[in-house]
Amino acid sequence: MEKTTTRSLLLDEGIILQSGTICRDKINLISGAMTAPLLETIWIFSGYDTEAMERISAIFTHLYHEGREAEMMAILRILYDLSGMKFPEDVELLATHPEARQYFLISFLMDMDDCMHDFISEATGE
Repeated sequence: MEKTTTRSLLLDEGIILQSGTICRDKINLISGAMTAPLLETIWIFSGYDTEAMERISAIFTHLYHEGREAEMMAILRILYDLSGMKFPEDVELLATHPEARQYFLISFLMDMDDCMHDFISEATGE
């Protein structure tokens, strides 16, 4: 994708503002909208396996702290493929912008933590 076209798309989607800064609210919305359905599907496919979910969370957290964003995005794509879901176009687009990608990934980690807490609470009857 051409740089000016990518910038135009990022602007059109509200991922970046005219000033060039990222729109954190929009990125949070994208993360929230895609995280719960993906993790719910994985949760069901895993047979409600809390250890499997914790391993997924641990690898994402480790990669984030190591600054390995490309690997995080690759694993996300793999999880979408395995779950039979289409990788979100908004995520594909924001992945082209380093600051937007980084903010998306930390938002994803926080949303994942919330989802995992909900799943584990349900599983243990809390």
